[in-house]
Amino acid sequence: MSFYKGLLALVAAAASIYGALCLGVFFYQTRLIFKPTQQLTETPDMQQLAYEDVWIGADGGSVPAGQGLHGWWLPGQTGNLSGLSLTLLYLHGNSENIGANLGLAHRYQQMGFNVLLVDYRGYGLSPGPFPNERRVYEDAIAAHDYLTKTRQIQTQQLWLFGHSLGGAIAIELSTQRQAAGLIVQSSFSSMLQAVKLSGQYDWMPVNWILTQRFDSLTKVPQLSLPVFYIHGLADDTTAAVMSEQLYAVSLSPKELWLVPEAGHNNVASTAGADYVTRVETFVQQMQSTVAIQAPVSPVE
Repeated sequence: MSFYKGLLALVAAAASIYGALCLGVFFYQTRLIFKPTQQLTETPDMQQLAYEDVWIGADGGSVPAGQGLHGWWLPGQTGNLSGLSLTLLYLHGNSENIGANLGLAHRYQQMGFNVLLVDYRGYGLSPGPFPNERRVYEDAIAAHDYLTKTRQIQTQQLWLFGHSLGGAIAIELSTQRQAAGLIVQSSFSSMLQAVKLSGQYDWMPVNWILTQRFDSLTKVPQLSLPVFYIHGLADDTTAAVMSEQLYAVSLSPKELWLVPEAGHNNVASTAGADYVTRVETFVQQMQSTVAIQAPVSPVE
């Protein structure tokens, strides 16, 4: 009898520990997903780039320094797209801040895009609470409204770019605001699918616990703008199959480019000049279509 009592006690203890671990992941998941840093390890000054510090309020208006979202406005340089007067809203991933994304943003600046990089609340110099899914969506909308309302950029000249988690944010933004096109790089179909493919949490009921869904797969069929998916085939952070899933359910016009030997953060450097050529070609083709359509006014 004592054996069974001991066994029941052991099972109860194991169940208690398992439940505590599941609850811990439930309440701590934003800390597992979002990895913000405040220090800007790279700045446009360090790269000797022309730029403007911008501070954006929740309504998209300009606010005093130290308030709202912090970002950098990089005016477009002379490139193959410079004659089109295009602007790119750059939405970065879950780690670090805009400083870690300056190199890739500069590539788009060299193509001729004006580029706005912006840090979500809790990242870089942007004050605010710790990020979560709802807050980063709100921050992306504020950045879009800043461009269309404060800077008066027409939506048919505005492109959205999202890397990794930023791709999911850009997709959500595309369901809320208008743009000429969308570039999604190294992203995922949903947070649930990304977790499943990682296998890291197979021991717990993730679907019941997960609150930060980032479910892009259900959103992209609703999009009515051109989408260019880019993914490295050697990406061991977010598997390229997830970009294939997004591409499969997206409406045309769309394109998928799987880059051999490229990982999660080095797609552009691995692809080299081909990266610029592929992006420019897609953008030019899509802008020629936009040019013959009726103008779209900025979203109010």
